[in-house]
Amino acid sequence: MVLVGMMGSGKTSVGAALARRLGRPFVDADARLEAAVGCTISQLFADRGEAAFRALERDQLRELLGGRGALVVATGGGVVLDQANRALLEQATTVWLDVGPEALAGRLGTDPSRPLLGDDPAGRLAALHEQRRPFYEAVARLVVDGASGLVEQVAERIAIALRPPHEVGPLTSVVVELGERSYPVVVGPGASGELAGLLPGGTRRVAVVTQASVPVAVDPDVEHRVFLVGEGEEAKSLDTVEGLCRAFAAWGMSRADAVVAVGGGVVTDVAGFAAAVYHRGIPVVHVSTTLLGQVDAAIGGKTGVNLPEGKNLLGAFWQPSAVLCDTDHLATLPPREYRSGMGELAKYHFLGGGDLDELALPERVARAVAVKADVVAGDEREGGRRATLNYGHTLAHALEVAGAFDLRHGEAVAVGLVYAAELARALGRIDEARVAEHRRVVAAYGLPSRLPRGAAPDELVALMGRDKKALRGLTFVLEGPRGVEVCSGIERAPVEAAFTALGWEP
Repeated sequence: MVLVGMMGSGKTSVGAALARRLGRPFVDADARLEAAVGCTISQLFADRGEAAFRALERDQLRELLGGRGALVVATGGGVVLDQANRALLEQATTVWLDVGPEALAGRLGTDPSRPLLGDDPAGRLAALHEQRRPFYEAVARLVVDGASGLVEQVAERIAIALRPPHEVGPLTSVVVELGERSYPVVVGPGASGELAGLLPGGTRRVAVVTQASVPVAVDPDVEHRVFLVGEGEEAKSLDTVEGLCRAFAAWGMSRADAVVAVGGGVVTDVAGFAAAVYHRGIPVVHVSTTLLGQVDAAIGGKTGVNLPEGKNLLGAFWQPSAVLCDTDHLATLPPREYRSGMGELAKYHFLGGGDLDELALPERVARAVAVKADVVAGDEREGGRRATLNYGHTLAHALEVAGAFDLRHGEAVAVGLVYAAELARALGRIDEARVAEHRRVVAAYGLPSRLPRGAAPDELVALMGRDKKALRGLTFVLEGPRGVEVCSGIERAPVEAAFTALGWEP
């Protein structure tokens, strides 16, 4: 599998993510060539000229594509200019990462390591893009918009597009062990197709609860009707739950029926609560369509809605009959929403998930689900260990309630994770190397780690003291010698020291 495209189109980063996703070795052709000749591409151009470089590039491509191993190869931008190269590429599974000249100029700027850009990078990129377009089109089996979505999402879209029709998986099933109420969480590409087989036996009809903005249709293989709820946190209200329950009643739903929630955390929270109270409880299955939902909100049975006085103040523990985490749905999420989900994922690095960033996306989600399933099985109603799932959330909730900052939930959690690490270091619970690991993980997911501009520690401390997770005084979930645990009675001095470490200036 070979990625072609203009310089700056992301072939190396997308190629590495795609290779991890497919379980194949990755080769960056330019880096491999630089290692072979002992100098950079720009130096090779300057010393020996473009013709010599193209000849070396041609020999290397023939060697890479003539081998027996199944590789993912990222090529140089001009590899398609050579007719012999094009003949080789036409025999491979070649993917063109198409990124327009304006986006390329924004990415590359005046990069001195790019020998063909000259003094007018934008104009030169436009000319090169127009010149090379017919060649890219000629060799490409698949054309992908390389500017739409984050690197991992682009890699997922390639994997989905090249998968044979009707093929799914591999799927991973993680069981949340709760005795007679145990249920599976099915994770992987195409997992939503398993819905019909996971409905409780004898289900007569299904109410599919979703939002107009969720581009996912499901088939429960029984009589069903779609019920829409509103968008955003405003939809998490008693009015929404009442509206759903009245619609269920008007349709004639009974205890022999089930609810299927299709969407992110708002949908699973609201639909789960409606299922918990309608006829004093009917089955619910969650089809989670966001990364945040798949690694957190859809699993564990916590449902709820907001009151004017606070978030999630009304709700119930109502375990689903099954959860479906179809990772195909993540490829088209808005990039910021996808990155926000990474904030929740980041905490699992420190809750036993290990180096999640080294795994392909489906395996990464499954590993996080396994950690949460284990915690929920041991503490279903948050009487002890389950509070550790709120690692990074004490400050995150305060930032969200303060409301003056443009932060998504996962972004706030990322800041909260780094803050919790700095606070633990100030208390002597962890060392600087462990703080650095927190910062590395957060940065690897492209998430913020500094206190937002204008944040006032006095206000945040007051909000953290009122957080519903604060059991006795100022309480945090912190890492230490025994792992992540709840720590109460934290004094003001280390709290302020941690704020300073996040960029606050008194």
